[in-house]
Amino acid sequence: MLCRFDRAIFQSDNGYCVFSYSTQDESVPKEARKNTFFSDDKIHFTAVGYHLVSTNVVEVELDGTWEQSKHGLQMSVTTCKQIVPTDQAGVLAYLSSGIIKGVGPEIAKAIVAKFGDKTMEVLDQNPQQLLSIRGIARTKLKTIVASYEETKALSDLMIYLAPFGVSMKKAAMIKEEFGDQSLQIVKTDPFQLCRIKGFGFMTVDSIARKTKVSLKHPMRYAGAINYVLDEARVSGHLFLSVDETVGRCYDLLNSDCEAEVVSEGEIRQAISNERLESRIYVEGTRVYLSYERMCEVKAAKRIVSMILQEDFEEIYDLDEKIDQAEQTLKQKLAPSQRKAVKLCLSHPISIMTGGPGSGKTTTLRFILDIYKKEYPSNEILLAAPTGRASRRMAEQTGMFASTLHSALGLITDEESPLNDTELLPADLIVVDEFSMVDMRLAYILLERIKPGAQLLIVGDADQLPSVGAGNVLREMIRSEKVPTAVLDTIFRQASNSRIIVNAHAINHNDTHLQYGDDFQMLEVQNAEDAAQLVVKNYLQEVSQHGLENVQILSPFRKRGSVASNALNETIRDLVNPASMRKMELKCGSRVFRVGDRIMQTANRNGVSNGDVGLITGMEKEDDEVFVDIRLLDGRELRYSKDMMEDVEFSYCLTIHKSQGQEYPVIIVPLLKEHYIMLRRNLLYTAVTRAKAKVILIGQRQAVYIAIHKCDVGQRNTVLADRIVAYYNREMSKRVA
Repeated sequence: MLCRFDRAIFQSDNGYCVFSYSTQDESVPKEARKNTFFSDDKIHFTAVGYHLVSTNVVEVELDGTWEQSKHGLQMSVTTCKQIVPTDQAGVLAYLSSGIIKGVGPEIAKAIVAKFGDKTMEVLDQNPQQLLSIRGIARTKLKTIVASYEETKALSDLMIYLAPFGVSMKKAAMIKEEFGDQSLQIVKTDPFQLCRIKGFGFMTVDSIARKTKVSLKHPMRYAGAINYVLDEARVSGHLFLSVDETVGRCYDLLNSDCEAEVVSEGEIRQAISNERLESRIYVEGTRVYLSYERMCEVKAAKRIVSMILQEDFEEIYDLDEKIDQAEQTLKQKLAPSQRKAVKLCLSHPISIMTGGPGSGKTTTLRFILDIYKKEYPSNEILLAAPTGRASRRMAEQTGMFASTLHSALGLITDEESPLNDTELLPADLIVVDEFSMVDMRLAYILLERIKPGAQLLIVGDADQLPSVGAGNVLREMIRSEKVPTAVLDTIFRQASNSRIIVNAHAINHNDTHLQYGDDFQMLEVQNAEDAAQLVVKNYLQEVSQHGLENVQILSPFRKRGSVASNALNETIRDLVNPASMRKMELKCGSRVFRVGDRIMQTANRNGVSNGDVGLITGMEKEDDEVFVDIRLLDGRELRYSKDMMEDVEFSYCLTIHKSQGQEYPVIIVPLLKEHYIMLRRNLLYTAVTRAKAKVILIGQRQAVYIAIHKCDVGQRNTVLADRIVAYYNREMSKRVA
C-alpha cells in the first residue's frame, strides 16, 4: 500500500513506532480509518512496527496485517519501503529531510544543483562524485554512503529483526554476509546467523521459533553449548562439568516447549561433535571453550618456565644494597618488607601481596631503586589493569606507568593484541592490582614477556577477583610454587586510620569494627530509606569535598533503589538538572548533558575502561554532535555520539567497577536484601577504596553477614593444579 507519513504517535528507544499514515488506497478497512484534523480527502490510519519511515518527503510502501488493539484496528507492519522521488524538487526535499546522515539542507542544495535529475543515480552508482561538492570530504562521504545504503537496503531486514533487539549495525553485518538472500535466510534458516560474530544464541533462537523452523538443527545445538559455556565465562568460570553443561543446555533447548524437543543424548552427541570441530575442549569431566583452556594451559606452562629459568642473573649482597637504599630513600624497612625485597629481586617471577597499610608501595620503591642502580641500562615497565590504577602507580613510584592493555597493544577489549608476536622490550615488568587480571589478559601478558625478563606481580589477593573469567592471583598463590612475599603487618601510621584497621578486621572475620569520623555506620530498615540517606549524605559530602572526590559504591547495578543505575538517575537530576543553557545529547535510553559525571566502560585508543571524568561541553558540527570530556587526571578528550555508547554516569559505581581506584570519600549502601552479593571480599574491596572516609548505610546485620561469608575464589579454574603438575613434570625430567 502506497502512503505518506503524517505524524508520530509514539516512538521508543528500541525503534518501536506507532505512526499515523495517509493513503488513497480504498483497501484500508473502514474500522481502521481515523477521523483526524487533516482537511483532505485522504484515508488516515495507524501503523505499528519497528523503524518505520518518519518523513513525508517520500512515499512509503507498507505491507502487513490488520490487527485489533485497545486503540482500534491498526496495521502491524512487516515491510516498509521508501519510494525515493525522481524529480529535482522531490530529491531536494528527500536529501534535506535529514534522513541521510551527513547531508543537511545546504549540502542537499549543492548536490541537486550539481547533478540535477541524475542525483539519485550518482548516489546509487558513483558516490565518489560527491567529493566535488564543497563541504564533503572523504570522511563525510563515507558517512553519507553508509547512511544511504542503510536506508535503502536494510529497511525490510530491520523491520523483521527489530522485535528481537537486532541493531542496524548487526542487520548490516547480516547483509554483508548473505547479500540479497539475507531476509530469505533469516526467515528460513536463521541458525546461519550463528556464523556471524556478535549474534547470541538467545536472539537467533527467538527468531527461529518465530519462523517455525526445526528446533533440531545441529547449529542450534552448537549455539546452545557455546552460549552456556560463554555465560559461565561471564560469571567467572573457565569451564563447566560435562553434566552441568548437558543440564543447562537441556533446559535452554527445551524451554517454553510443551514436550521434550531435544534429549540429553542428543546434547551429549552435539558436545562430541563440537569437540571434533575443536570449538570446545573436553578434558576429563571438564568442558571448556577452546580459547579459555588454551589460556589456562599456556599460562601455567609459561609460569613454570619462568620459575625454573636457569640463566637468571641474581643480585648479590642484597642486605648491603637494602642498607644503602634505606639511606637514599631515608626510610627504614620492617623485617617483613626487607624479606619481600630480597625475595622479589631474587626470582624471575614473584608475587608481593598484602592489604592496605602493609607497606607494598614502600617495598616496591626499594625494589625499583635497587634494580635501577644494579641495572641502569635495563628497561622497566610499570603497568596496572586500569587507567586510574596506573596513574596512582606512577604517583607512588615517580616513574611512568601505563595500563596493561596499552602496554600490550590491546587498544580495544578484544581478546588478541594488535601484534601478538612482538615481545615486550622490558627487562623488569611490574604489574600492580593483579587481582583484577583475568585469565585471558594474564595469558597474553605471559606470552609477551621476553626470555630472561623478570616479572613482579603486586596485588591484594583478598579483594574481589577479576571481572573476567579465572582467579589468577589467588591460583598462583595457591599453587605454592610461585615465590610469594606476604606483607601482613599494619604500620604505626596506618594503624591510626579506622579504614585500614577495619579493613584488616573484616579480612580476619572480625565484626568488632571501630566507628568514628572517618568510618561511619548509618542504620536504616529498608532500601527506600537507604536510598534517601545515600542521596542526602552524597550531597552533603560533595558540598564539602567536591563532586570529583565523593563516590557511591553499590553491590548491584540494576536491582533495587540503591543499585547504581537507579542512584545515578536520581543524583544526576539533583546535582546537574536540565537547563535551557545546557546542551544535551540523547544516546539510546540515556540523555547526557554538560556537567555530567561519567565513566568510560571500554578500552579505547587514549582512554581506558574505568576512567572517570566530567562532560565539559558539547558542540554541533554539521549534523554531528561532539562531546568534550575532561578526565579526572586532567586529560581532555572529544567524543562522537557513537563513542558515547561506551560511557555511563558515574555518581554511583558498582563495587566491582571501583577496583583499582581510590577516592577520598566513599558511601556504600549495604542491605540484607543484597544477600546474594554479601561477601567478605566485596565489603573489603569497597572499604579499601576510601582514602579518608567511609560511610556505610544500611543494616548492621548485613555488614555482619558480609564479614562472615567467605566463599571467595569459588570459580571453575585449575590453574594452580596445572602449575603444580607442570612443575613436578619438569623437575622429574631434570632429576632423570
